[in-house]
Amino acid sequence: MSHFLVEVVIDAPGLFLDKRFDYLLPRALASNAKPGVRVVVPFRSAWKAGVIWRVRSEADVSSRVRPVASVVDVEPVLTEEQLRLAEWLCERYAATLPEALSAILPGAFRVTGGLQLQPARGVDVPDDVRASSTWQFVLQKKPDDRAVAKLDSNAKAQIEAWVELGYLERVLHVSEQVQARLQSFLSATKAPAELLQAAAARETRAPRQAALLRQLAVSGELTWARKEYPRTTVQPLVEAGLVRVDERPVSRFIWPDREERPAPALTVHQARATARLAQLIQAPGAHMAVVHGVTGSGKTEVYMRAIDEVVRQGRQAVLLVPEIALTPQMVGRFYSRFGDRIAVLHSALAQGERRDEWARILRGDASIVIGARSAVFAPVRNLGLVIVDEEHEPSYKQEDAPHYDAREIAVRRAETAGALVVFGSATPSLWAIRQVEDGRATLVSLPQRANGKPLPKVEIVDMREELRTGNKSLFSERLQQELEATVRSGLQAILFLNRRGYASSTLCRACGEGVQCPHCDIHLTVHRADGGMRLVCHYCGYEQSYSDCCPACGERALRAFGIGTEQIESAIATLWPDFRVLRMDVDTTRKKGALQQIVADFEAGRADVLIGTQMIAKGLDFPRVRLVGVVAADTMLTLPDYRAHERTFQLLTQVAGRAGRADTDGVTLIQTYRPEHFAIQAAAAHDFVTFYREERNQRAFFTYPPFCELAVFLASHPAEHVARGAAMRFERELRRSGAIDYMTLLPASPSGIRRIDNLYRYQVVLKYGRWEDVGQDVTQSYRVVKERMNRLGGSCRLDVNAQRIG
Repeated sequence: MSHFLVEVVIDAPGLFLDKRFDYLLPRALASNAKPGVRVVVPFRSAWKAGVIWRVRSEADVSSRVRPVASVVDVEPVLTEEQLRLAEWLCERYAATLPEALSAILPGAFRVTGGLQLQPARGVDVPDDVRASSTWQFVLQKKPDDRAVAKLDSNAKAQIEAWVELGYLERVLHVSEQVQARLQSFLSATKAPAELLQAAAARETRAPRQAALLRQLAVSGELTWARKEYPRTTVQPLVEAGLVRVDERPVSRFIWPDREERPAPALTVHQARATARLAQLIQAPGAHMAVVHGVTGSGKTEVYMRAIDEVVRQGRQAVLLVPEIALTPQMVGRFYSRFGDRIAVLHSALAQGERRDEWARILRGDASIVIGARSAVFAPVRNLGLVIVDEEHEPSYKQEDAPHYDAREIAVRRAETAGALVVFGSATPSLWAIRQVEDGRATLVSLPQRANGKPLPKVEIVDMREELRTGNKSLFSERLQQELEATVRSGLQAILFLNRRGYASSTLCRACGEGVQCPHCDIHLTVHRADGGMRLVCHYCGYEQSYSDCCPACGERALRAFGIGTEQIESAIATLWPDFRVLRMDVDTTRKKGALQQIVADFEAGRADVLIGTQMIAKGLDFPRVRLVGVVAADTMLTLPDYRAHERTFQLLTQVAGRAGRADTDGVTLIQTYRPEHFAIQAAAAHDFVTFYREERNQRAFFTYPPFCELAVFLASHPAEHVARGAAMRFERELRRSGAIDYMTLLPASPSGIRRIDNLYRYQVVLKYGRWEDVGQDVTQSYRVVKERMNRLGGSCRLDVNAQRIG
């Protein structure tokens, strides 16, 4: 007789779990056991959740193969394509299968299983046992073994005795982290004429039943409101065969009020772009396009037309946005056009909302998915289009394992489905333009703004000259004049500084020392809090009060140096106390809904000035903004990052594009101490081509992406010599492998910040042409060191296709 076996991926970390485990499938559970279904299985002495990878049949099964304990789902929560994608994630990013599946499936689908004590069925329990407090505890709490272990010795002995006597039994209890929300619906089972006839017969003796029947005769179905129609009203109608009760899953996500807006007329350039994308959508096979559109060129409308084309073909589309900051505005625009055919996936949703939206996509109730990075894994079954908006943003790279790049996932899924993938930006990354140069992507251009207005005038303000004339404030004379004129005319301004807090560091004027975090090799940042000052570490969260007394020399000469968004806010309050000011950075957007509220308030004109970090540079559309001021462009240029020039150009161009997006001519002022730098000059001239040529030449000369790929190994441990030793061991393993012939290896060295949260950090950097040439050896070397570090109480990570070093 043949037996069914299932291969299960266990939902738990650890290299030894990076494989599929065989379990016997009881025939009673076989009907729902499919790939992608969640299960609970015995694993060693515990119960673990997992996902079925494959079902197979075998004639002979070892007696050591244990049976599946519980099948959680009726239908799979992961598609076959997503399981194949998980395998690819492991190969591409040196990830484990559990890591890959946890990246794809939202945490709301987590399942736990364990044995609970409860009274045995059909057993007579003596009265004295029932009356005991320990029995009452078991009856009410149904404790697991961990809860029993916390009881006193007498209670534990009693419980074990009752188990032996058969009064208690241990039963497997499976619980989901978030349950599906079910809604009851009442449906008519007869024709309207019969319902009205039945209503008339009940008019006197059962008026509520009559009212319900009349309502169903009109609508055919309604949500069961139990206060209006209690069970005593509904049940007789069910028994009479007039009404049926159905329970269906519904989403907890609350949609805004829908304001339908007609599609605007396309500009000439938008029409050409739309037609070109439509050709690629209709062409057989997978395709890639790069949409290079200046800020305000109407890329979103082009996206909408492309999505509409795909949906009309009966296929699905995924739109990725780089930050949660973009989602409320983007969702609002798409909801007004497409209604509840869209689903939303991003980390700011409550767990229940995210679970429900995922389930809607699986059921096919949504044909358009909008979200941040993780939405690239949406369980669409008939993918026709993936759009990666603002594709240049580094937030598309996942920081935690597996360190995937959503752009690569989008390409992979498009290739698998024969779909079109679109990368859109006003400042395309060098990687995207390289795809065009190599013939892998089609370039689609939107060179003019949709409103016919010119791009905002950008002026470079040389802060060295301001200093020479005696102006030591944060704002140049020119910026002060423009800010005053803008707000007094009833328009709005944005001030950009990519550094939060009040001041970036402290410095003692007596001894030259600053205040460092005791747990990290980094200076503490000055923050304002409740009218006072605090010193905060942006890496481990350590805080202490601010004092002008230097901890190194004892002199009262400690001063705050550098600037942050809080200092700009304070300066505006001093110079223009009547200005209404909002600040958008990590500190003001921690609470759920805070970011959306800031965007809504500024959009509604309830503030004159918006101060912010890079959040405000990412695609937000504020029609009344006339002025954009970049307070200190130099802070980005000096970062120890090979992408510093590119990031500076992108952020300056993007934030400048917030000005003059409607009927108002825009003005952008860039304050800098390096006005001659090519990135600043190119941004001021809106000259992407010149910037690209210069940066491309530098990257090619020094062999940095996109002319190679980087991988960064990072070891962390409380003892510095262990972290350093792990990095050196990884380097030795690689030098002994065949992959060394295909790469440049930068030796083990301290990371950019040597210590974070009391963990010392050492790294090894790899440069190579193709991961296919080195991946197997690099992954093997990594796993050797990782296993050793796990035993030593440390950790290590391997970031493949790394976007930054250190």
